[in-house]
Amino acid sequence: MTNDITLAQTLDGATLDSFLLYLEDMPNTAKTYKSCIKRFKLWLKDQPDAQQPTTNTIRRYKEDLTKRGYKPNTVHLYMVAIKQWFKWLESIGKYPNIAQYVKSGKVNRKSPKSYFEAAQVKEILDQIDQTTQAGKRDYALLVLLFTCGLRTIEASRAKVKDITILGASRVLLVQGKGKADASDYVPLPDHVYTVLTDYLTTRGIDAKDIPACTEPLFTSTSNRSKGQTLSTRSISKICKTRFIKAGFNDPKWTAHSTRHTAGILSLELGHSQRDTQLMLRHASGDTTNIYLHQIGKLGNSATADISKAIFD
Repeated sequence: MTNDITLAQTLDGATLDSFLLYLEDMPNTAKTYKSCIKRFKLWLKDQPDAQQPTTNTIRRYKEDLTKRGYKPNTVHLYMVAIKQWFKWLESIGKYPNIAQYVKSGKVNRKSPKSYFEAAQVKEILDQIDQTTQAGKRDYALLVLLFTCGLRTIEASRAKVKDITILGASRVLLVQGKGKADASDYVPLPDHVYTVLTDYLTTRGIDAKDIPACTEPLFTSTSNRSKGQTLSTRSISKICKTRFIKAGFNDPKWTAHSTRHTAGILSLELGHSQRDTQLMLRHASGDTTNIYLHQIGKLGNSATADISKAIFD
């Protein structure tokens, strides 16, 4: 394929809409990519090769993002979106994949993970008033996140009917990040199941109704969106609110800290790296090893011993 057409023809609204439709099974990904591509279009308008960009154009864009002070993870996200965009354009014969040989950039996956000790988790859960539907929901949500290590998007996507039986075990089917359906699962401990069913009862859903219930597992209680799916933003806000109420008011503690907590506690309780990887559904064991590295580093008394040698 040659660059015999201009990118202006390719980057029209209809083509972008078609690309987003191609991603319809991943609405959050589509929303993110749309934002990234629109930013690229704005940047491209002022470039000398805007009509027929090449691989060098994409490299310049990546360099510009870095010069503007974007963090490596943000640059990586923008580049992944652009690479997927041009890959799709080539697949439908619209424009060559000029981004194919441009690297997305490194992602910092080794930054310290903010997590809670088991006793701190108990403090957070104990301050939740469970006499209201919202309280029971928040309690059930946090118990599930802390215990099973779900991502916020996985909790948001979960349906009531995803609570099911596999073999002799009760599980929650999970639609993971970037997945089109609930193709994975996490085992549900008895206590977690009880907490979930206790919450569902407040919505008029009994245990016998669960297999056929297509309603979201977690729903909004606000007047504006009552009964609708709890969004990832709402889940993050609930977590943050509950953390602060328990006295954990620090920007480092986010909804994702619940997932880090599950990973760290699993390893501290003696479970293998492989067990923890499976629980968290990490594609690579290298990601899980970050937790092992952090545990080892936190338990390292070298700095304390050096301090004692100097000052004691």
